[in-house]
Amino acid sequence: MRLALLLAFATSVFAQSVEVGVAGGVLLTHAFTGYTLNPNGALGLCGECGIQHTLPYVVGPKVQIHLWRPLYFDAEALYSRADYTLVTSVCNAGCTVAFSDLQKHVVDRWEVPILLKMRLSSWHLVRPFVAAGVSLEHSIDSRVLVPIPGVVSWAIGPTFAAGASFGSSRVRPSIEVRYTRWTDQPIAAGNHSITLRSKQDDAQLLAGLTFGIGRSQPDVPGVLEGALPNRRVALGFKGGLPLTGTFSTRTNIGNTYPFNNCFDCGNARDLPYVFGPALEVRVIAGFSATAEAFYSRADYNHTSFISELSSGFLDSREKHTVNRWEAPLLLKYSLKIRRLTPFISAGASIEYDRDTKVRAVHAQYCFVCAGLLGLQPGVDKITLDTSSGSPVYSLAAGPTAGIGASFNVGRRVRPSIEVRYTHWADRAIAVYPPPPQAIFPTPIYPPTIASSRNQVQLLVGLMF
Repeated sequence: MRLALLLAFATSVFAQSVEVGVAGGVLLTHAFTGYTLNPNGALGLCGECGIQHTLPYVVGPKVQIHLWRPLYFDAEALYSRADYTLVTSVCNAGCTVAFSDLQKHVVDRWEVPILLKMRLSSWHLVRPFVAAGVSLEHSIDSRVLVPIPGVVSWAIGPTFAAGASFGSSRVRPSIEVRYTRWTDQPIAAGNHSITLRSKQDDAQLLAGLTFGIGRSQPDVPGVLEGALPNRRVALGFKGGLPLTGTFSTRTNIGNTYPFNNCFDCGNARDLPYVFGPALEVRVIAGFSATAEAFYSRADYNHTSFISELSSGFLDSREKHTVNRWEAPLLLKYSLKIRRLTPFISAGASIEYDRDTKVRAVHAQYCFVCAGLLGLQPGVDKITLDTSSGSPVYSLAAGPTAGIGASFNVGRRVRPSIEVRYTHWADRAIAVYPPPPQAIFPTPIYPPTIASSRNQVQLLVGLMF
């Protein structure tokens, strides 16, 4: 009974400012770029190439919330699908014996754009708009007819759009052109060399149909309009300091010959900030729901020593940068005492990490090599690698609790301060020492560098 009353109350809060519906359209660009490395193969096939095919549709639900005057919040979950084929074919000198390998893959893609939309001056029933924000892409690459789990990859990028909406108070169709520039190419495939990559430029032509919930007029006040004490929704930003390190590091054996370095060790550095937007929705009595999206950054160095059997040793020192997004979803209880409002909060957080190698230094030492690979016996060869490696994506989740207070200093501004603790259920990043020899592919030591599972933050906020 209480749950039913709570849901009915929450619906009435947003009845005049929320639109829900569906969006769909066609892709103006392909999902992949295929390359032909060797056009002359066997059996009428290319020697080595990638062939892509993108299904011409994208579709999914959408929600739009009127925030303040011409500003709207728009979120969607769009599904699309693509497939590609990796081709390899070879034959002997007389082509009496030929071999071909065709691998077909299917990629299921979910794209989640989160946009801030601004409506321009209306002309009759035409309401033009522009929008900007960020999109997150989740892809599952599965090989057809092979019963193995698909490869999951993530990408993120800025999104821009322009279009117009039409219609009355309850039904509003729309059309728009949208462009996204993905910061990464999450899929890079090939049998021997890379013959197919994800495209970074993504253009779409979309049509939408939204329905106003309980709406009786075309335009109603936004959820952020009016004085702060009388509003159900507050929007702002929060930032602060991490009180615990992002990573824990360890050293496995030290002072290896001939480099006088550790066998395997790591060190990490956290940038001393975390910040992002915040949203708070007052539900009932002293309870409210909060959602935030925090960005932070850290980097680590990984040094490893590998014995190359009789030829010598290899010492590698890699620097990695980790971009982190953290999304806490909390239920908060507040108790107002004059101008001071202490509160406690609890819920769950989701963490998304993007780990990229940015630089590496390799030192090689050879005992008896006779000029192999440009090495001289007893002399170190130093190689600097400045190329960026393929990003590694990871997710983690865990319970979160916080305690703090907000201060009523005016009708439109409310600052706050709090301490927040999160216990991650898994280690999002774990870097192990290399195996001593290729016949031992599994790690035999604890991770040299690993994400910390206990996280404490000191946060300050400013809500409007």
